Order: sequence, then C-alpha cells, then structure tokens
Amino acid sequence: MAVQILVLAIILLAVPVVIGSLPVYAGAGEKRGPAGLIFRWVGGQLILWAGFQLLCVPFVLTGKRFGSVVLLFNVYTAALLLLTAAVVVAHGRKGKIARGSLENTGGGRDRATAVLWLGILALLALQLFLACILAYEEGDDAYYIAVANVTKQSDTMYRVLPYTGGSTEVDMRHGMAPFPVWVAYLSKLSGMPAVTVAHVALPVTLIAMSCGIYYLIGRRMFVNDGRKQALFLLTVEVLILFGGYSLYTPENFLLVRTAQGKAVLANIVLPFLLWLFLTILDKVQASEKIGICLWLLTASTMTAGCLCSTQAAFLVGMLAGIVGLCTAVCYRRWRFLLPLLGCCIVPAGTILLYYLL
Repeated sequence: MAVQILVLAIILLAVPVVIGSLPVYAGAGEKRGPAGLIFRWVGGQLILWAGFQLLCVPFVLTGKRFGSVVLLFNVYTAALLLLTAAVVVAHGRKGKIARGSLENTGGGRDRATAVLWLGILALLALQLFLACILAYEEGDDAYYIAVANVTKQSDTMYRVLPYTGGSTEVDMRHGMAPFPVWVAYLSKLSGMPAVTVAHVALPVTLIAMSCGIYYLIGRRMFVNDGRKQALFLLTVEVLILFGGYSLYTPENFLLVRTAQGKAVLANIVLPFLLWLFLTILDKVQASEKIGICLWLLTASTMTAGCLCSTQAAFLVGMLAGIVGLCTAVCYRRWRFLLPLLGCCIVPAGTILLYYLL
C-alpha cells in the first residue's frame, strides 16, 4: 500500500508540478510562493490531461488496446519532463526567470488575516478528511468506476459493457470523453484498485486542486489585498461545504462525485479557464503582449475539458466566444480573436466528430 500511495503521489503531485514549470519559465503564470506552486501543479496537470485526450480518443474510436494508450502517454509524459529539465537548465545558466505581470504580494498579513487563513486550512482539512473516511452511494459509479475496472482488466476501451460484461460498440458520448480511462491508467500504474483511486486518492487530490484554483482567482480579483483574498476563499469553502442542497450542484459534484469527469469540468477546468481569461484580459487592458505560452496553456485547458465531458466542448467554446467578442468590441482588438479561435480547434473538432459519428 505504501508503494502504491508513493506512485500515485508522484503521478498526481510531483510530475504535474515539474511539467507546470514550463509555462512559468516562459513568463505565463505565478512565479513564487504558494501561488507559484499551485499554478505549476494545476497547469502541469491540465497539460497532461490535454495530451491524454489527444492520445486516447483516436485509440478508443479505432478499437485499439488500453495498453497502447498507457505506453504512448508514458512517452508523452517523459518527453515533457525532459523538455522541462532542458528549459530549467537553460534558464539556470541565464540566472533568471522570464518576468511577467502576474505576480502580486498579497499584502495585509495582519493577525485577523492570519486567523482567516487558518480557518480556510481547517475547512479544507475537514473536507479532505471526510472525503477519505466516508463511503457514499453514488449511482453513476455503477458505470464510471465499472468502466475503469473493465478497461484495466480487459485491456479494451469502451468495448465491454460495464453492467453485463458483454461486448458492445463504442458509446460515442462517453468514448470521446474518456476520463474513466485516465482513472484506469492511474490504477494500472500504481497497482491500486480503480475504486480506491476514484474514491480516496482523487478526492483528496482534486478537492485540494479546486481550492488552489479559487485561491489563484482570489489573487487575481483582489490584488495586493490579502484580507479580501482570504475572505473570498473562506466564503468559497463555506459554500462548498453547504452546497449539497441538490444532487446536481457543482459543490455536490466536487465532494461526492469527485472522480467523475463532470465534477472535474465544473470545479477545475472551468474555474482555471476563468483565471486564464482574467489574466489575458488584464494584459489586454494594460496593452501588454500576450505570450504564446499563455495561449497554449489556454488551449490545453480547453482540450482537457473535452477529456472530462463531451458537453465541455460546447461550454468552453461558448465561454471563449463571449470573452473574445466582448474584448474585440470593447478594446477594438479584432486580432485577439485569431489566437482564441486557435484555442477552440480541439473543442470544435470534438463537436464536429460527435455529430458525424
């Protein structure tokens, strides 16, 4: 068990943090402190999810083996790690990191603010503790967790019915958003049962990641005001704890259906995409150049959304369209739409492929 936990910690924590250094060294994110670490973690994970989506879907549609996806994704991850190492060495020789406009000090570190941050940490610890020790009944697990188990055991993807074990054709709705296959990937590499990965390891990881994203959003909204940042995050944590007034709220999905793609879309992909657009719009307002790395990270985030749910292709495209049109009209920067359209290539292709198939 200790070895399995260590492997999962490396895959879910260490590897994304290392890969997330790529946009940081390109000047496209938070640099230092807790915000820098969170940005590396989230950014690296979304880059990995985007790669998994691009690798996995063609193999699902063509009926290839799950083992082939595992091999190719391991190669993809290793290539990113080598690229990160090369970039770090290159910048180490220069002795500096590319500077950007995304840093703030988060001032206001008085005693009252410290108490607020302690309250935030206590609420987060409570959520993580309850996610580990409480078992819950979730009807969709009969499909999603079963798919992850069947994928790992049969070495096929969406070719075996999870309810009966019989053979079937690919379910396009689920096959084009293969988040359960990623859960199977974690289970295969760590040796931990898929149900344990989905109900223990991923809730702890993804709940903390979601909280970290809201921390980044708070820093973006309340620059250099640590007390307002803390109040914002504390309010978010309280809303999450008491958001179970319906089975279909994002808060309920985060705490109860954490390992399902729909929960990841609502609580990680869309909030981080919002943070990226806020960052881009800050640069537009300040008449600063938007680096290509920031656009690539935006494209990766939108692609990662397609891994979580086919519905994401519509949602991220709609959000990008609203941001693009409002920016083009308000700031009269019509060229802004070109890189934004480039970010929408994979979601648009997903929609087109879904309708064709």
